[in-house]
Amino acid sequence: MKTPRITILNRLFWPKRFGGLERVLWRYANAIADSGADVHVITESIDGVPNREVAREGLTVQRHDPPDFGRLWRFAELVQVRWWKHAVQEAKDSDIIWANEPTAAVAAIRAGLADRLLYRPVFCFAGMHNVARNTPDMAHLARTRLSRIMDRFAYKHAGLVIDESHNLRRQHIQYYGRRRNTLVIPNPADAPHLSGSTHEWYGLSPKHFVIGFVGRPGDPAKDLPFFINALTSQPLPDHVRLLMVGGGDHFNQAQQWINDAGLGPRTIWTGDIEDPSPAFAAMHALVLPSRFETFGNVIAEAHAHGLPALARDADFASNPPIYTASSELIDHGDTGFVVDPHNPLDLGGKLVMLANNPRFAADMGQEAKARSTSYTWADAAERYLQALGLQIPSAAPTRIAA
Repeated sequence: MKTPRITILNRLFWPKRFGGLERVLWRYANAIADSGADVHVITESIDGVPNREVAREGLTVQRHDPPDFGRLWRFAELVQVRWWKHAVQEAKDSDIIWANEPTAAVAAIRAGLADRLLYRPVFCFAGMHNVARNTPDMAHLARTRLSRIMDRFAYKHAGLVIDESHNLRRQHIQYYGRRRNTLVIPNPADAPHLSGSTHEWYGLSPKHFVIGFVGRPGDPAKDLPFFINALTSQPLPDHVRLLMVGGGDHFNQAQQWINDAGLGPRTIWTGDIEDPSPAFAAMHALVLPSRFETFGNVIAEAHAHGLPALARDADFASNPPIYTASSELIDHGDTGFVVDPHNPLDLGGKLVMLANNPRFAADMGQEAKARSTSYTWADAAERYLQALGLQIPSAAPTRIAA
């Protein structure tokens, strides 16, 4: 029995950028390599990094010069498809082609590889476009008509579609219709590598109750104003502090919103940090106020660190719609709270209740941690291999991820 080969197509990959998608891809690539499969990644080149690199045993990265749009920048998607069609030629001997974006998936289909194509979209382009069209401050997230057509084409013609949440699955059904051979496999979270409190790292003391936020605070999709409205909807106990983790665009505006609400003296800002584990270790609860979130990796990470999470429920019928997977990740009342997506007072009340009952918050966090540790990257990788119908020749020893 030959070793199965999986080729992952993604324009960004380690070590170019560690956003949500890239971090998840890196973990899956390592976990699948650990299982004994041969993983090959095709991505864009990086200055100072070899075009071909063996990242670790069982994981090879092949980098190509990025596409040159030139005068065809208005037709960026078509240029990318052409770029991927050339790059995908080296993947023809693979058992599975794994694509995360429509242009790569379309290129694989056009190359006659549809039956071997796993399409794992990051989000539903039509769903994101609908949110952007109906939310003025998210207009920049609108997708072009051509990209939406490609997304639908990839969804319809790929051999297998795997969504990371039922939230995303519902969007695909709503905009593209039902199809056979579709699964939902959620992402696990990394196990914490720190123990003990890190309050002193951030000028905090054990008496403080720390409410955390992890993400880009100025990103309209994260909806920091909803979080602020919740915090100011009723008097906060004096011992409450906010730990804001993340940077990105409009960071200064986010800081101004916090200051204008009178929350500045209570707030600690970390800016961008590569490893948020110390920040998680200093928190007592995490809030994800997003109105658009395909999955919500930060909730899974908070649970792994023993924190209850609070996030807004989905509302597909509202205008604009609120697309979240919070109810899939949070067991309401046991591992956190799924709050009314339109009423900041609900979130504010839950936060005050937890701040006044830190023992209850800690118990919820321990329950969240216990459930989190029962689902690992190895478990998720096994689900993928089963869904793909791939068998490993023999039990492979676990290898430490690079």
